[in-house]
Amino acid sequence: MKLSNDTAKAVPTKQFFVSMLTRDISLDDAILDLIDNCLDGALRLANGNDVEYAKHYVRIKLSKDQFSIEDNCGGIPRDVAIKYAFKMGRDADDQRDADTETIGMYGVGMKRALFKMGTDALVKTRHGNDTFEVHIDSKWLDDKEWSELPIKVPSSASEKLSKPGTTIVVKDLYPGVAKHFSNAAFVNEVETAISHHFTMFLQRGLKIEINGKAVKPVHVEVLVSMRKDGPAPYVYQKTIDGVLVSITVGLNTSRQYDSDDDDEDGDFAGQRNSATAGWTVLCNDRAVIVGDKNRLTGWGDGIPLYHDQFIVITGIIEFRAKDAKKLPVTTTKRALDTSSNVWLESLVKMKEGMRVWISYTNQWKNHPREDQASHWSDAKPMSLSKAIEAVSPRVTSKKGSDALEFDPRKVKGALPEPKGSTPSARRIVFSRSAEEVRAVSTMLFDDANEKPGIVGDKCFEIQLVKANKKGA
Repeated sequence: MKLSNDTAKAVPTKQFFVSMLTRDISLDDAILDLIDNCLDGALRLANGNDVEYAKHYVRIKLSKDQFSIEDNCGGIPRDVAIKYAFKMGRDADDQRDADTETIGMYGVGMKRALFKMGTDALVKTRHGNDTFEVHIDSKWLDDKEWSELPIKVPSSASEKLSKPGTTIVVKDLYPGVAKHFSNAAFVNEVETAISHHFTMFLQRGLKIEINGKAVKPVHVEVLVSMRKDGPAPYVYQKTIDGVLVSITVGLNTSRQYDSDDDDEDGDFAGQRNSATAGWTVLCNDRAVIVGDKNRLTGWGDGIPLYHDQFIVITGIIEFRAKDAKKLPVTTTKRALDTSSNVWLESLVKMKEGMRVWISYTNQWKNHPREDQASHWSDAKPMSLSKAIEAVSPRVTSKKGSDALEFDPRKVKGALPEPKGSTPSARRIVFSRSAEEVRAVSTMLFDDANEKPGIVGDKCFEIQLVKANKKGA
């Protein structure tokens, strides 16, 4: 009996592909994906030069009836639309952005966002003087075949875009999506997400509006004194696996050294709503995470868990690479790939910088704020890049090292120390077994190896707070 040489189909069904593609992304992340495409367009338009972001805008409108996003970031070239823009995924040999620091990796962002929202999407774009549009409707989505999408020229001059850019309108929204888009709380969530994720672009002049309201950036900064003997943050910079990693850890601007500000958790409690305390993670200028205070970024993993004493500490880490696949970020662009080697190696230095300032807050918490303020009087808030530039002349890296490092513990004046005990102070000394000290240290700091003096001081502080409350 002769066997036939049959073949087996190995392509995904359209319904399965669309359903699974949209399941793992939130609605606000889908909107951020579309903004990312606008920024990628501005980068390509600059053709290797610095982007003048102040000349660009992105306007978003949300309602129960439709979603729209409009930009003036150069539009989609026709050949890109034909070959790539509407393709479900990116070919391995697609090298369009090989020399551009974008964050797109898999070529699904725009399509996934449109499929997430509704069943009727019109993409209208102008590149140079060429205006055309692509329509994705329910008929195409319901069709089992992966038929090609028609590229059409608008039927009338009034429908053509007045300047190079792209406008996307999504109608026939899914019921849940329509409810979100008409909900003021959700609109506020999207605004916050934009102010965080695109803060670097907003600070450079990019204008993003949502329902006519301009989005303002959140500023993530550390304090730096320009004096050679002034206080400065921990800084580290090194290229790891083809990714430029830049780190700074220091004091943020949330704490004003105001002696009239009364709190019960020590001199460093400060403003309890500081969004930028903790770690901010940037990938090619996009803020993947802002103000993380969890084990993800090292808190409670070999160092104490985050608590109010550390509200003045801010860490910023940035990963830069022209090959976006090397960045430790997932396809949603708002979550980290913590299994990547570049992340794991960087985390070691992140913790090192945190220990510097955790120790600093422990040293100063029982001393007058005015004494601290005198050291920081000329310090200015700076972004990551400016902080590195400011302290680079004071680097403490070992000779022959391929890393730039500044450790304020090794430079006189860079890490202010409190003066000796005040005349009214009393020294308390007692001994407990090492096992007992480790047990209490673990309970208080989630770290069995905290110094005994710090453990004892924290125990006294807790009881003092209770005594003050009882006597009030």
